[in-house]
Amino acid sequence: MKRELIQNVKVTPYTSETAIDRDGFLSAVLGVLVGTPSGSPTGLAVKLTVTECDTEGGSYSPAADKLIPVDKALDADGSISLETDAAGGSLVNFDLDLVGCKQFIKIKGISDLIRTTIKAPDVG
Repeated sequence: MKRELIQNVKVTPYTSETAIDRDGFLSAVLGVLVGTPSGSPTGLAVKLTVTECDTEGGSYSPAADKLIPVDKALDADGSISLETDAAGGSLVNFDLDLVGCKQFIKIKGISDLIRTTIKAPDVG
């Protein structure tokens, strides 16, 4: 039996760490727009942490299902990290399988600068 996709799609802006009621939704695509960094980093990384709870106002814990991201597993803290272009301005999409999650989830997004220092060899 096929699902009616048009009536099951919801597009909405999301604020980091806001509770999402996933009742009726089996999956999600989270788009993260990476800003332009200051300085000259050699790379940028986007880190997401997924937490879950049975009630909207309850105590959230790291997601038990580590296979929420479609192409990579969450670590023990419920996080996933992907490197992006050092120039910033990238739109990074995370495909999320929410079938094994509790009813409410929160996603926290963090962007980290990656700086590499190259030391000149000693001359002597």
